[in-house]
Amino acid sequence: MSAEQARHNRPAHAVFMRAIIAHDRSILQSVVWMAGLFLVPTGIRELVDNGTLGLPFVTYWPSLLIASLVLELRFAIIFACFAAIVAQRLYGGGAWFYEITTPRIVFFAMFALSAGMIVTTGATLRRTLREIEIVVEGQQRYNRELRHRVRNMLTLIQALASRGPKAASPIDFYKEFALRLEGLANASDLLQIGAEADGRLPEMAQQTVAPFDRDGRIKLKGEPCLLPGDTCIPLIMALHELCTNAIKHGALSCDTGHVELSWFIGPNGTTLYLLWAEKGGPRVAKPTREGLGTRLLMPQPGIDGVDLNFDPAGVWCEFRIEGSSPIAR
Repeated sequence: MSAEQARHNRPAHAVFMRAIIAHDRSILQSVVWMAGLFLVPTGIRELVDNGTLGLPFVTYWPSLLIASLVLELRFAIIFACFAAIVAQRLYGGGAWFYEITTPRIVFFAMFALSAGMIVTTGATLRRTLREIEIVVEGQQRYNRELRHRVRNMLTLIQALASRGPKAASPIDFYKEFALRLEGLANASDLLQIGAEADGRLPEMAQQTVAPFDRDGRIKLKGEPCLLPGDTCIPLIMALHELCTNAIKHGALSCDTGHVELSWFIGPNGTTLYLLWAEKGGPRVAKPTREGLGTRLLMPQPGIDGVDLNFDPAGVWCEFRIEGSSPIAR
């Protein structure tokens, strides 16, 4: 069931309670609410008995509970004090302590205790319901993120499988497909779904290249920054592809080569430029056919631009990612 369907299936009273409790109100709106909550019971009291039955505050208890639910605690307390003073003067025969006696003191203490309990209970319920709503919204957001990432993974797996017909043999297909799936699994492990939607550099790059960097020949350089959530898996898979190719055919396939992975945020403060550069390896020849690896190194959702160059001196690849931001040190 989707979040929208769940909202439509809520009981009417639950929808109403959520609407009045979850909404934050301005000072003017709070004053209007307090005026309404005072005038309604006052009007009822005037119509019924005009205070002849005593019990000056009896018609204001429901209003006090509503005030503690829909208003901030300070406004609920103000309403309780104002309603108590006016109700006592209108229907209680004068001010609370125009005559100081033990019964009056006891009754006032009982009233203050009762009002305090109502305000505290209402404020606690209001805070609890708002916290529950935040948790529910967070769960819905995490579920949307999970569905989105699962769809992305299925799309990548489909792309991995499409490499099969070009494999020399079923064994070759299995080996390559298993290697790609392992890379996808490693990419997924780097992302904590629901904990943090954005990826961080250099941490994400360090963990991605670590399995390939046995002797410290992949050099990382760049300022700490945040990547958009949609960028993480495509970038990890692209780096995994570059590492795999470097070990098979490039700078990491010999003892003299190394890789420099560097990045920086552009002048606009939101565009990240990330450069993979292989140096000191064997001479590079451009591949004669386009495989899955090449398709992983193309612009796609999350990676706005890719410039892949098979320079004879060493492969280099530049990524352009929009929506990034530097992290203050």
